[in-house]
Amino acid sequence: MNNADVIPPAVAGSLAEIERSVQRFRSSYSLGADPERLLTEEIITMRVELIRLWSEINADKNSRMRH
Repeated sequence: MNNADVIPPAVAGSLAEIERSVQRFRSSYSLGADPERLLTEEIITMRVELIRLWSEINADKNSRMRH
C-alpha cells in the first residue's frame, strides 16, 4: 500500500520535517555543537510541526464528520 493512500501529504510533510529536525540535532551534536541551544531550536521546530500536524488531522476529522 502506498503511504500517500494512508497519510495525507500535509501530514507526511510535517512528519518529514520532524524527522529532519531530529537528524539535524543528531548531526550537529555529533560535531560538538552546543547541545542546549541546538535542542531548544529543534524543539521549537518540532512544536510548530506538531501544531501544524494536529491542525491538519482535526481539519480532516471535521471534514469527514460533515459528510
